[in-house]
Amino acid sequence: MAAGGKISILVMRDDAGVRRMRLSPFWIRAAVWGVVLLAVVAAGSAVGAYYYQGLVGASEKAAQNAERQAKQAQDRLSRLDEIETILRSKDITGLETLLASYNPDGEPWWKPAGPETPPAAASEKSEPAAGKIDLRKIFDKVDLTQAGVDNLKFKIENGKLAVSFDLSNLSPQTALAGKAEMLLLANDGALHPLKAEKDELTFQIQRFKQVAVQAPIPQGTAQNDIYGLKMIIHDPTGKVIYSAVYPAERQ
Repeated sequence: MAAGGKISILVMRDDAGVRRMRLSPFWIRAAVWGVVLLAVVAAGSAVGAYYYQGLVGASEKAAQNAERQAKQAQDRLSRLDEIETILRSKDITGLETLLASYNPDGEPWWKPAGPETPPAAASEKSEPAAGKIDLRKIFDKVDLTQAGVDNLKFKIENGKLAVSFDLSNLSPQTALAGKAEMLLLANDGALHPLKAEKDELTFQIQRFKQVAVQAPIPQGTAQNDIYGLKMIIHDPTGKVIYSAVYPAERQ
């Protein structure tokens, strides 16, 4: 070490003379601490990026949950609106369908008074009672937060039901596979399975898929005869992961 606390560095080459460089220990320490500081900054940036990515993922999941809850609330409000419409309209057929699961055998209090039903007529009415409608099986919704159905629209075109909807994977980290099933819900509560002309209802998606299919409907069915469309989605094992009724638009 040279005088004054500096370090001397000798540089020797075969074809040149000896060169000496004098370097202060301060600059050596500064270079070492600079390398350490750069390493710390790089590590901090990596940790910050990982934390930010986790926040973004959590925000996306929270947004999806909020959107799904809003959709469920909208469906419930739509069903309540349909019930209120039936109650206000005093439609006997609609009221019978609405209350069938609660009082299927007794004489409804709201039914207009009339002459006693003859025994023969009573025996004829006892047959449909065996096939009574359970509204809970029709309207109960299933949502295991695996598949989502949005923008569902349907209408009758040339004697067929044209259906379009967006099918989304609510857990895009893994692929979603399965099959969708459509059933036409008539105003009398009857469910009619629909078979699509093309196999567009079997799927395997990572994020989402736009589906547009056509299916034949019972002969003579008009738009006003349709209450709604029931959509059921099965996973590859046949388990129901999504089920909901979508009321038809009233004209």
